[in-house]
Amino acid sequence: MDDSNVCTAPPSLNELWTRHSWSEADWEALDHDTSRVELVDGIVRRRARPDAAHQRVKTLLRTALARLAPAGFAVTTDVEVRLADVHRRRPDVVVVRATALDVERWHLEPAEVLVALEVVSQGSETTDRKHKLLEYADADIGHYWRVETAPEITIHTYRLGESSAYLETGIFHPGDRVSDPTLRWANFDLDELVL
Repeated sequence: MDDSNVCTAPPSLNELWTRHSWSEADWEALDHDTSRVELVDGIVRRRARPDAAHQRVKTLLRTALARLAPAGFAVTTDVEVRLADVHRRRPDVVVVRATALDVERWHLEPAEVLVALEVVSQGSETTDRKHKLLEYADADIGHYWRVETAPEITIHTYRLGESSAYLETGIFHPGDRVSDPTLRWANFDLDELVL
């Protein structure tokens, strides 16, 4: 039997949890909302459920950076970054080249991302503090910011060093002015994010 004309249905949402490994083609064929999951080495991982503090800080951070971003850049949230064929992450906030935002495409390439920002929430601590720090550096994303919400809001800023590893550029607490020396435009009072 010639099965060259047989159409195969795209993977179902239920398959997200039952399939052991996803190929790039299968992931690209999904026509479902994948905003609550990430693809890590071909395996689907649930994202930590954000609490109210996480969501508020994420919104305020996006607003502050959007106000400050130079012409030609845009600030957005929850867009998939294609770190590898079967490795996709969704930073909480990203600063990108404005030309990267395209309604025809639902992911970004690492080269299009200037800053990836993660707001740590319960359940994402190790991933945000350790895994993503290494993954984003390996993908040559120029800057990584980690925002802690407890016990107080703290921002840790990093820039990519020559050896594709992040170098810390600052730790900012309430009362401080966030001022990354390698992103001169990203300069604001951390108290703008205090709940």
